[in-house]
Amino acid sequence: EEVFRVQRQALFMKSERQAAEDRLGAAQKQLEQAKDEARRLREMHGHAEDAARLVRDRDRKITELSKEVFRLKEALNALPESGPPPQSPPNTAALQARVRALEEKLEETETRHSKVVTLYRSHLLYAVQ
Repeated sequence: EEVFRVQRQALFMKSERQAAEDRLGAAQKQLEQAKDEARRLREMHGHAEDAARLVRDRDRKITELSKEVFRLKEALNALPESGPPPQSPPNTAALQARVRALEEKLEETETRHSKVVTLYRSHLLYAVQ
């Protein structure tokens, strides 16, 4: 009877020990999860601080640019009103004629270039075949 009582008590202690080990394992798992969560929160906090710093920098740049725009507008408003449009120089017609001549020359050059490229392509295709 004493042996059975001791065996029963040993079984009870063994089951208690197993339950305590299970609780310890669960607690360790929760601790690891809490550590992971804390690490993730620290990383997120760092990202939030970086984002806040970027926003502050952007706001500072916007403020600087706004001040610059305001200053330029004031400077523009301070300029005297312009009178009648300036007279065009007498050689405007000559300059316009020169521009037309140069545009025509450019078109001719582009056409010649296109023909040369086409010729080279045909030679290359013939050489490949």
